[in-house]
Amino acid sequence: MLESIVINLISNVISFFCGRFFDNYRRIWLIIKSVLQYDKDIRFSIAYLYKIKIDDKYLLIKGSKIEQLQPVGGVYKVYSSFINIERKLNIRFENKRGFYENEDLRFRVKGKNVSKVLSWFDSRKNREVAAYREFYEEIIRPEILPIEAVTSMKIEFLKQIQPKMKYSIHFSIDEILLFDIYEIHLIDEYVEMIRQYAQGDDSLIKLVDREAIEKECIDIEGKSFKIGSHSRYII
Repeated sequence: MLESIVINLISNVISFFCGRFFDNYRRIWLIIKSVLQYDKDIRFSIAYLYKIKIDDKYLLIKGSKIEQLQPVGGVYKVYSSFINIERKLNIRFENKRGFYENEDLRFRVKGKNVSKVLSWFDSRKNREVAAYREFYEEIIRPEILPIEAVTSMKIEFLKQIQPKMKYSIHFSIDEILLFDIYEIHLIDEYVEMIRQYAQGDDSLIKLVDREAIEKECIDIEGKSFKIGSHSRYII
């Protein structure tokens, strides 16, 4: 009896650690690369994107700062309580450069603190965790849908795109992009409103098929439009 209990206990412990390793092994190389750049700046951008699928197509919206179509969504914001983390990890926000909004999770940090940033984000502390704000700002505020759509829609978490470190030509720095992907389910009334709105010549939104997203380009009435590379994460 005692032997059976011990065997089960050991089995559970092994299963636990194997599960933890499986959950985190994809980040191992990222952590190793960041440690090798111990005292160098690494850029972070941490965001959430919405998958909104209608008629086997995906809703994309015109970017407000970049000329392209992209998923509805945007970067997470932090709260005032984040100040302690900011100081402890010597985080420098990009909004001080005047391009992004205050409290956006776009910042630079030394390589030695990358793993601490990831652990902090996973803790869900000091930051927004509800995924409504960007939908309101990009769909409700421009009157694509009425405010009542928020009360009836369902938001389902799908996945987190595992972060990788890549060199950014635009920022001339190694960067880590992290995305949470949510799917929004709308009732039929608002699905039809999306269909109608997307057909307008000057519409902010378009319904785009998988092929166009994979090509990162779409032709609309003889004009070619770029599709953001991160759009592939919602398909």
